[in-house]
Amino acid sequence: MCNVIKAQTVPVRVNLSTIGKDTVAGATIQLYSWPDSTLLQTIISKPINTLHVRANSTYRIYIVAVGYEEQYKTITAGSRPINVSFVLRSSFGKLNDVTVTATKPLMRQEDDKTLVDAEQLATTSTNAYEVLEKVPGVVLDQDGNVYLNSSAPAAIYINGVQQHMSTDDIAALLKSLPAGSVSRIEIIRTPSARYDAANNGGIVNIVLKKGVQVGTSGSANVRIDQGVYNNTTAGITLNRSVGKMRSYLSYQYTRRHYFDDIQSTRIIKADTLLMQRSLTKYAPVTNYASGGIGVAFSNKFDLSYDVRVTATHNTNFASTYNTISNTQDAFFETQSPINSGGNSLVLNNTVFAKYKIDSAGSEWDNELDYVYSHNTNMQTYTQQQVLPQGLLLYGNGNTNSKANAVSFKSDLSLRMKHDYVLETGLKFSSAANDNMALYYQQTGQVKQLDSFKTNTFNYDENIGSAYTQLSKLYHGYTFKAGLRLEYTDISGHQTVPVGIPFSIKRTDLFPYLYIKKNLFSVFGYPLVGNVVLRRSITRPGYEQLNPSPQFVDQFTYNSGNPHLQPQFTTNYEVNATYNDFPVFAIGINRTKDVFSMVTYQNDTSKIAFRTYDNLGSYREIYWRLFGGVPGGHKYFMYAGVQFNYVHYTGQYNNAPLDYSRASWTFFTGHQFKATPTLSFNLNGWMLVNGFRLFNELKTMGQLNLSATKNLMHKKLSIIVSGNDLLHTNKSIFRIQQQGITVDGTRLQDSRRCGITIRYNFGINHTEEKKPAFTPPPVENTENN
Repeated sequence: MCNVIKAQTVPVRVNLSTIGKDTVAGATIQLYSWPDSTLLQTIISKPINTLHVRANSTYRIYIVAVGYEEQYKTITAGSRPINVSFVLRSSFGKLNDVTVTATKPLMRQEDDKTLVDAEQLATTSTNAYEVLEKVPGVVLDQDGNVYLNSSAPAAIYINGVQQHMSTDDIAALLKSLPAGSVSRIEIIRTPSARYDAANNGGIVNIVLKKGVQVGTSGSANVRIDQGVYNNTTAGITLNRSVGKMRSYLSYQYTRRHYFDDIQSTRIIKADTLLMQRSLTKYAPVTNYASGGIGVAFSNKFDLSYDVRVTATHNTNFASTYNTISNTQDAFFETQSPINSGGNSLVLNNTVFAKYKIDSAGSEWDNELDYVYSHNTNMQTYTQQQVLPQGLLLYGNGNTNSKANAVSFKSDLSLRMKHDYVLETGLKFSSAANDNMALYYQQTGQVKQLDSFKTNTFNYDENIGSAYTQLSKLYHGYTFKAGLRLEYTDISGHQTVPVGIPFSIKRTDLFPYLYIKKNLFSVFGYPLVGNVVLRRSITRPGYEQLNPSPQFVDQFTYNSGNPHLQPQFTTNYEVNATYNDFPVFAIGINRTKDVFSMVTYQNDTSKIAFRTYDNLGSYREIYWRLFGGVPGGHKYFMYAGVQFNYVHYTGQYNNAPLDYSRASWTFFTGHQFKATPTLSFNLNGWMLVNGFRLFNELKTMGQLNLSATKNLMHKKLSIIVSGNDLLHTNKSIFRIQQQGITVDGTRLQDSRRCGITIRYNFGINHTEEKKPAFTPPPVENTENN
């Protein structure tokens, strides 16, 4: 007997035929829940074949028949019966080859989560960062921040684990990962109670591939690209699966060389301007290695261990120029060359266990993570007064920071009678950071401690949480309600140069409500409406709280604010999907105790310092419209527009704040398959009247083009690509708040052309060789 789904079901009729329109009997039809790949039902085909599925759920149907190529289709059940047809093609004796003839969607919606098939994007991408750039509706700025809905950036997860690194470090990590290492990308714009509450801008979860294919397989890649400077990367990935055991090993070498050029003009007083330029050249070399092993002890229990190591050697060369002038001439000028070099090491360890409780999809997941990071940096600089010629100051120093973070989470999902689904779990995370900076300065022959830059700072963060949420299908509506409790214990202490302790201890509740309803059908495909209400928190992090000043030049420095308080956001959103493709959304974010990067100026010294401050509250209204031409044919495209309006009220630099800004984001992507082995990909975005942390931006954007040629039965891929072809990813900004007026530009080495060569190989293990056809195993429900 086969597994039977014991609940209110929807019939699915499966029709099998050949190209000659003959009926097919004796084929094996398998039904899997998706995406967890749990086998639910197996039948041998007859003239009439009927499966039974749950309404408003996603499944995958596989067809295996002697002499025919294997096929599958992914379906999402509504409340009405479904007809699914397969046209089987002769395999011409090549039973070892598997050909997917059904259309595999690039994107599909699973409740409040959008799943993106990264393998389709990887064929025209050179690294994981480029794969993310090509996800429809995702916009990345110059620093690598990812934006989904609101003006707040999304949190980046890898394999379900949030990456507590700087934006630059995350971007560098993704650029060192080969495109083929990404299995799928999960876009969670309105995360449920299952996820951490600290995700105001949503979540982007990048799921990496692990060894799952039978036998041994892998890929090798090499890329060279050229902008103003040259970049190179090369790597290899190996996957192996034998019996119940699977493993993988990956290594990637990346050498990057690029620049960041920032120029600005600040009004010091009515007739005096400060003109600044900071040109920094970066030359990091990164070695990335990952590996893992997994064992399926049974059909129900799976245990795996994964490790990722990122070692980077950084070399930076910066030059800053400062000129003060009046309405006629410049009367003061300085220049400061700065050389920096250092090393960083990040070690990620993950132990993951999954237990499948029953065939209906109930499961229990447990995960333990440990992350260690160590960063060292040495810096030498010179400050020279050029006009009038004067003081020559030398300085040098080093920084040393270490961080240890451990987290454990346990998630239980139970599918119960009458279509109830209960999800509950807990999580605990603890992180400790230690930072020390020791600097000296020298004038002539006199060398002394630089008390302004020398500091010691310790930071600890402990967060505990528990959640529960219940979902139910009722009269065509899917209701999901949840509640998450989080306890926050953050403490820090600056011991040098002065003792500045601070702490944040609080317990908060975060409700979540989700309602889904099939509205009506258009051309046979369902239009589904969704309503979401959620509350989230944004906690200040280590860099935002650390009061240690970071020297930029004689007129500018950065500093954290140990008195920052968390901000809370309540989000209301109504959205719609068409055939599992997100097409429309409108929402409101209401935030209190909002904190943001601000620029203040010392009235006496006129030195500007960038820091963070709680400003008051803000309200954001946004809407998004999305559409496209479905994939599966020669031409696929998507296009969309997003509107954001923000309104801040509160205080900025002890003065009343009433600020509003409206911005537009346009994005599009196109793919044309000229031949079965040649395809072209074009994607881009444009930001109009943009807004980033009180920086008002003029129109900017990026257009990317690539061509992919497959050879040797698609084992060899050659990708020629060009990024930022029009060189429009240039930030022209203005800051105008409470006595601070700054106009400037920021230009990076973003226009680049390159070539990638990727070779995929596979070796079938003799122990895994099977006869031409073996009926899939059929479980017996009498024993369940």
